[in-house]
Parts: sequence; C-alpha cells; structure tokens
Amino acid sequence: MTDNALNWDHLRVFLALIRAGSLRGAAQQLGTSHPTMQRRLAALEAQLGLRLFERGSDRLKPTVEGLALVARAEQVEAMVHGFTRCAANVEPRLQGVVRVSAPDMLMSELLAPDLVAFQQQWPDIELEVETTYDLANLSNRDADIAIRLVPQEGMPTAHLTGRKAAPLAAAVYGEGEAWLGWDDRETQRMWIKRTAFSELPIRGMFNNIYLQRAVCQAGMGLAILPCFMADGLLRRRSEPMIDTDLWVLVHPDMRDNPRLRLFRDHIVTALQKHRDRLVGQPGSKI
Repeated sequence: MTDNALNWDHLRVFLALIRAGSLRGAAQQLGTSHPTMQRRLAALEAQLGLRLFERGSDRLKPTVEGLALVARAEQVEAMVHGFTRCAANVEPRLQGVVRVSAPDMLMSELLAPDLVAFQQQWPDIELEVETTYDLANLSNRDADIAIRLVPQEGMPTAHLTGRKAAPLAAAVYGEGEAWLGWDDRETQRMWIKRTAFSELPIRGMFNNIYLQRAVCQAGMGLAILPCFMADGLLRRRSEPMIDTDLWVLVHPDMRDNPRLRLFRDHIVTALQKHRDRLVGQPGSKI
C-alpha cells in the first residue's frame, strides 16, 4: 500500500461495490457514472496494492482480499455516520433541515395541517418529507425522524428511540359479498377471522390503500381500513380494532438535537390531538 492515507470516499466506493455487485449499480447508489466508478475502483486497488474484485461481464465478485476488508470498512462507515450525527446534534440554532419519513396516509389525510402550522411557527426550519411504509435507516441519516406503525405491545427497532404517540384503529368498511385482496394474504386472513364476515372470499388485488378506499366507495367489496381514513366516507361494518400504535422515532445520538426535538414534540402533540379520529371515535354508525 502507498503512504497516501485513504479517505472516506474510497471506502464508500468499496462498500457500494460490495452491496451492489456491479459498477453500474454502485454508480447509481452514489449518484455518479459507470466510467467514474471504474476509475475510482482502479485507483483504490492501486493504492492498496490489492485486487479487490474479479470482473465478470456485468457482475463484480469480491476476492478473498476484498472480503477480508468488508467488516473493517463497515466499522469505519458506522463511525463516520456516528460522527456526522454527533456534529448535527451539537448545532444549537433552530434552523436547518428536518428529514421526515412517514406513511403517506398519515401525512395526506391527517397531519398536513400540522406540518403547515409547524413551518409557520418555525420558518427557518425546512421540512423534507418522504412518504413511505418502509423504515428509513436513521443510522445512515436517510431521515432524521420516522413516524411508524408498530404492533401493540411491540417495540420499535432496538437501536432507535422514540415516543409512542397514539393508538391506531381499523374497522371493516364497504358493501358486497367479497373482500378486496392485498398482497399479504396471510395477514389479511388473520384480520378477517376476527370479523363477522370471515366466510366471504377474497377477490382481486388492491395493494394501494387509497385505491381500496375508492373501490369500496364504488361498492366493489369489503376492506379493513384505518378509521381516520374511512369514517364519514364509508359505512362502518364492525367495531374498531386496535392492534397498532403510532411511534415517532429518532436515532439515540440525535434525540437531544434542538430542532429534531422540537419537531418530534410537535408531531406527538398533533397525533394525540387527533386521537379520537385515530381510534374511531366519533365515527360512522355501524
């Protein structure tokens, strides 16, 4: 190996190649080009004096030497992310960006006015909201705050911390002689068994919750929907079922960051304010 010290970008390239398994895939991950990745890999191998990958037609296979370095590179990655989180955590000013990851139904149907209120109160804090049902990687700072649905009596991912804000209820809605299907049939059947309509078949596939609500409104069948989305639009056919809690999560290293704490407390308060809608009271008559 040469005397020139490695920098973090070299390790980012190496780990991206390991995870993607190809130059093209790694380039997409890092937002660069295929030729640039090729040059950076060649430079890294030259500096280390090691061959890290065997080249195939389209895939990269790590060599024994490359595999031996993966764990160490991941340790450095974790340390760099930890350093970045700590640096952000000591920022005293109530300004900057707060990246939020949350289910679209919550943001669109319930919390949009609360986001507006927060932005009006704290105009120097910029919100970046990604709507998804996947848990963002808060360790890598894919997001700063994650709002997630967690089964009751369960706990969020072990390495995260947060506050349980409110329970979330769902109920049976719609008309017809069949259930609107979604991809997780095993979970759906478990829910259906708890209803008075357990003998009805499942038909079709409607994975988008907004589509389920729309076809229910059109009279196509029955669906189990969150009460806050369906009450007032559809006839409720069962008592509310509460199996899920809403959590507002943050990485432990970031929980004392002033702007994140401010936003977290604002959203927890907002969810608690909406508790009646979230648990299905008041709502449509059965």
